Amino acid sequence: MLPLRHLAASARLILAAAVLFTSFDIYPEYHSGAHAADEPTVLITGSNRGLGFGFARQYALKGWNVIATARNPDTATELQELAAEYPNVSVERLDVTNEEDISALARKYEGKPIDVLLNNAAILGEVDDRTVTDLDFDELAQVLDVNTVGVLRVAAAFVDNVEMSDQKRIFAVTTGLGSMTTTGQMKGFYYYRISKAALNMAMVALNADVKDRGIVAGLISPGMVDTGMLEASGYQGPSLTPDESAAALIAIIDGYEADMTKTIYNYDGKVIPW
Repeated sequence: MLPLRHLAASARLILAAAVLFTSFDIYPEYHSGAHAADEPTVLITGSNRGLGFGFARQYALKGWNVIATARNPDTATELQELAAEYPNVSVERLDVTNEEDISALARKYEGKPIDVLLNNAAILGEVDDRTVTDLDFDELAQVLDVNTVGVLRVAAAFVDNVEMSDQKRIFAVTTGLGSMTTTGQMKGFYYYRISKAALNMAMVALNADVKDRGIVAGLISPGMVDTGMLEASGYQGPSLTPDESAAALIAIIDGYEADMTKTIYNYDGKVIPW
């Protein structure tokens, strides 16, 4: 058995090591890309599949620095393969409902200009033709938390990064299902429709808030894209590939001007009414 003085010394060493360890962010590295200082940077939420992955791939092809985020990077196989192929792609953990995730990522990229902050992460929620008497209000709160509040959380965490960039753009992916004009008589999709209509107003409010900082906040709609979400919705008509939609939306983002911020642009350049 060790003498008491040795046990005490060992305890002090363990305590000191614990303090030293907890003084750093416990934030795992996945794939930190070799970002080029002379290229613009995009941060994309929900980029492990579907449209988000299409955005990540298209921006990587353009030579941008890509910060591609996912709730579970360990299982984002395609995203990890993309990062292995393109050194300008970084894969990061980000759950837009998790304050610790957001804060950790913001600390990691503190001082890093982000030209385009692209809020793509979203969930569909229940799609049955429910009536108001059988809504699941907990599920409604969850969909709003991801699709609407999550966008504001991410914008709040990275608005300084956007301001220090050259392009200064914050975008959110919305949908025609959030239009009260075009879906006013439509049944079903309570949760998703409410969340996207609320997102539209959130982005209008955000734009008014940040325009004095030289930042524009805009809304884009991807059309019918062949993703798991579209399949879950029950839609069986024609659709775009994620890469087709992402490339068209990036072209809109590239040409976006400050006087376009109160308009929702579809992937084909058409305006979606409020």
